Amino acid sequence: MRRLFAFLITPVLLGGLLSAAILPDTIGHWQKGEPGAATVPDETVWQEYGLQESESTLYSDAGKKFTLTAYRFTDATGAMSAFDQLRPADAKPVQLMGMTVQNEARQIVSAGNFIFVADGYRLLPEELSHLFATAPKYARSPLPNLPKFLPAGAQLNSERYITGPVSLARFVPSIPPSTVAFRFSAEGVLAKYGETTLVIFNYPTMEMARDRMAPFSQVPGAVVKRSGPMVAVALGAPGPDEAEKLLAQVKYAADITVPHKMPGLKDNPGNLLWNIAILCGVLITLCLASGLAFGGLRLLFRRSGPDGDRSEMISLHISDRPGEKR
Repeated sequence: MRRLFAFLITPVLLGGLLSAAILPDTIGHWQKGEPGAATVPDETVWQEYGLQESESTLYSDAGKKFTLTAYRFTDATGAMSAFDQLRPADAKPVQLMGMTVQNEARQIVSAGNFIFVADGYRLLPEELSHLFATAPKYARSPLPNLPKFLPAGAQLNSERYITGPVSLARFVPSIPPSTVAFRFSAEGVLAKYGETTLVIFNYPTMEMARDRMAPFSQVPGAVVKRSGPMVAVALGAPGPDEAEKLLAQVKYAADITVPHKMPGLKDNPGNLLWNIAILCGVLITLCLASGLAFGGLRLLFRRSGPDGDRSEMISLHISDRPGEKR
């Protein structure tokens, strides 16, 4: 029965996977062609980044054509990491949507957990909005702050993000995974500064970063510095002075958000006086209504009959007692 069930359900699952589409049928006037498998630049690393699915297809309009490729990742961190690796060396950043770079032949856009690559055409803002609006399982999440601590002056598009042993071995093979200790939820970012490669690893606590100082110092040719929960490693520097100058620019600064109380209507004196006036008006209205209701009831009882409003009074006649002196 298990084999029969698996035999029957497998074609259904495969059919659902093959029919799943990431790219829309139309983008403005562009019409979608036959979809195909997308080329993954570095499959092992991108699997570590959390690549879920991809699709590539040809769009055409009035004889014009361009190829559009989409990659969906587990979260925005994985998409950002793949975006760094996917950028051409001559690509320049563009203020368009999310993270966007382009050169003469290619445009790459990353936002949320998606990456879109257009070859032979530059997507317009409204076309990109349509892509992200129709993208299945699109999700936004905060990007890591670690790349912000890289010093200025890095080589263009040399940044790479490290999320595990596979990406570490690809970009910094001289550092063993046991030295980084990814079991502590460590992540890293690197950039090229001339001959020097600067790698910054971030740890959940300062104590964890302090404990990693000794293993990192044993890496051949490494100059190490700790700043808060970060460990910066300079590799391949021409000399110790150049490494120290670069490491001196790595400074951890904690982002502290102080909650501020937003003033409301109750904090406005004018609003307080207005509410008091309303309360007084309500009390006066209730008093008048109560008085009118009581008087109306008294009048109703008087008119209801001869005994309707008569009050019984008991007289003791003390003055009529015998023997009492007047």
